[in-house]
Amino acid sequence: MNTTVKKIEKEQLRDCAFRKPVYHFTDYELRERNRRLYLAMLMGNNFQSKVKIVFNTLEGYREVFSTVWATTEQFILLKGGTHIPLEAIAYVDIES
Repeated sequence: MNTTVKKIEKEQLRDCAFRKPVYHFTDYELRERNRRLYLAMLMGNNFQSKVKIVFNTLEGYREVFSTVWATTEQFILLKGGTHIPLEAIAYVDIES
């Protein structure tokens, strides 16, 4: 990813206006992102592990380091009750 990413705290997610990433993902990339989100959820529920999530907002790309508690067809739920729409997520790093 060659875009500048600003780190934010999960409490700041409530102030974000999400949008789809500029890049159009291939089917493989979407499956890989969803696989990583599922693994992040398993790690969050079993080991309280945090992951890095890069997502797009109206102000540009943002990065948050948090625990994923649940994934649905439309959102991921993070520790603290905040959520991010799946369509806004550009990348998930489960190895951080």
